[in-house]
Amino acid sequence: MAPHLPDINSRQRNIIRILLNTQGKITLGELAKRANLSARVVRYNIDIAASWLGYHDIKLIDRRGYGVELVASQEKRAEVLNYANRLDDSNIVLTREQRIRIIILYLLNSDEPITTERISEIESFSRSIIFKDTNEIESWLDRYRITLIRRTSKGLWINCDEELRRFALVRLIKEELGNKDWLALYDSFPSGQSEYNNDFISGCFNRFLRQLDLSFTRNLVQSIEENLGFPMSNVSQTEIMVYLAVAIQAILSGKLITGDPDQELSNYDENTITQAIAYKITNKYNCELSDKEKEIITSLIKSCKLEPPDNARNLSDTLHYVSSQDSERLAQELVNVCSMRLHPIIKIDELLINELANHLDYAIFRLKHHIPIRNPYLNTIRKKYRLIYSVVENHIDFLEKQIHESIPAEEIGYISMYFLSALERLYAKEDTSLKAIIANDGVRSKSSLLKSRLQVEFPHLRITQVVNNFHGLTALDIDGEIIISTIPIIDAPLPVIEVSPFLELEDINKIQRWINEKNQSRQSKGFTILNQENTLLDLIKLPHVVFLESVNHWNELLKAASEPLLASKTVQPRFVDAMIDLIGKHGFYMNLGAGVLLLHAKPTDGVNQLCMSFLKLAKPYRLDDSISPDIDIVFVLGAIDDYSHLTALFQLNELIRYPDFLQAIRESASPRDIIQILWQWVPKLEKAI
Repeated sequence: MAPHLPDINSRQRNIIRILLNTQGKITLGELAKRANLSARVVRYNIDIAASWLGYHDIKLIDRRGYGVELVASQEKRAEVLNYANRLDDSNIVLTREQRIRIIILYLLNSDEPITTERISEIESFSRSIIFKDTNEIESWLDRYRITLIRRTSKGLWINCDEELRRFALVRLIKEELGNKDWLALYDSFPSGQSEYNNDFISGCFNRFLRQLDLSFTRNLVQSIEENLGFPMSNVSQTEIMVYLAVAIQAILSGKLITGDPDQELSNYDENTITQAIAYKITNKYNCELSDKEKEIITSLIKSCKLEPPDNARNLSDTLHYVSSQDSERLAQELVNVCSMRLHPIIKIDELLINELANHLDYAIFRLKHHIPIRNPYLNTIRKKYRLIYSVVENHIDFLEKQIHESIPAEEIGYISMYFLSALERLYAKEDTSLKAIIANDGVRSKSSLLKSRLQVEFPHLRITQVVNNFHGLTALDIDGEIIISTIPIIDAPLPVIEVSPFLELEDINKIQRWINEKNQSRQSKGFTILNQENTLLDLIKLPHVVFLESVNHWNELLKAASEPLLASKTVQPRFVDAMIDLIGKHGFYMNLGAGVLLLHAKPTDGVNQLCMSFLKLAKPYRLDDSISPDIDIVFVLGAIDDYSHLTALFQLNELIRYPDFLQAIRESASPRDIIQILWQWVPKLEKAI
């Protein structure tokens, strides 16, 4: 019996093409990098690829520790590669995700209901498969506030504003292309080329992209940049280019955006740029853009400033971004409330407040004008840094009331990244023997977090620049030895290491290998596993509880509260000095209210081990400000990282809200009573939460 030709999907076809174009062996890691996949995914698909090649009389050698290699003549390779290139969607088994995107594409571009029978005839999808995909299609559309309507007799169709439909189309194209091809899309239209073709996406999307005048809209983006006076990030370039192309197609087909424009936008310089863009569109296509259409374009140009260009020669932690007074006030309020549950010292972190205020300037603008965003790191933040995300989520309501808009999870995720960045800085040490450049897609929270993570894990790296776009930069403009990038980069002027902004263990290993090759350092701090959840019961131990009659000065109060930690050698003497300096410069900003004071310093100020002490005064101490309640309960926190103390700090902030708890503490007669009270209250608190 003749062997059966295996069905392959587009992912497997991509792997086959790379193998056919490779002379000699290739490791799975190299194959994965070229296919824009993980090594694990390549391993899962290599057997099917080998079977398909075997049907065409090409043997694949696959040995662990060696890699993979094809045994075939050059003529045979060319013959089979030509066959693979001729395969279209009817010859390829699409992935479920691709199939769902194709159906959504039909829905977003249809003016009437689409029956499953019609989709089956066009795309060769079985009706039962389409029915199974419907719930996921509905969920995807719902993220963009688009309603999917299902009627047995009519089929499927969508209900939404035209503005939302266009933004959904842009996002759908981005998901189909993948991050690497999406970022490369802007440079896929050199002068004279008008059509786009990508062998690694479905024919349905290729046909749709060929209908868009992306060459013309790329020129429009270049015109926008010339008027702005600086190049936008790669992400902004591509998103505006694709949106303008989608908008032109919609306008020509009669799908218009109407309504009263926001008069506030007329005051922005970006509105003048929009008028010029609208004139060029009208001149070419003989179609008039409504004021509402122009408002959307102005909003997109305005929001592209999410990451203004940094000064390439003077990047430092003190770089200040100009923000509105309202955003600065909102940022300070948000930091004030979140700091009491994350770490009190970030309340005085000027960089955090400045970055957050700048982010809010554009975040509020996007929310107000309903410009959708996606946060690819949302699941990571929710899972790995769930306490930080939870703190921000639980305190974001005041911001929603201020701006009269709900804050989506994606935005909460980005704000959480700023707080994580600030916490990372608490235990970062400075050493600048190597220079590195961060390449980013324009989202400041990502570059801010990556910079903080790099300073912690690799203190010998000095971050000299954050670059959003390498266009126009010469060798004189680039000051570094390595590019550490959150995005794929083609034809980079320096070696590139692509990483997650969270700097995972795999990323750290890649950077360390480069450092070792440079012979500058043989050690790295290593990756800290942030999965400890220490409670108050874990931290406040009997020897760490102090009862004292009274003190005459806050300096005496601080030293008495710190003495148990010094005695147990969980902190060093310089930790006490650092706390004294903080109070001298900033006052008692760590006052929790209700007569409770939380003292602390940075993890790098001499903390040997995560710890906490407790001091109760029989005679309360009056602070200098004469406004706060007299202090009779003092905690000293020695944190070692940005995470392991969060549960205990959360519990402390919750407990002091209960008058009965504070009364029990104040009526206690011995350190043993304090421990017993905590054992009574902390379990109750955990159940309540």
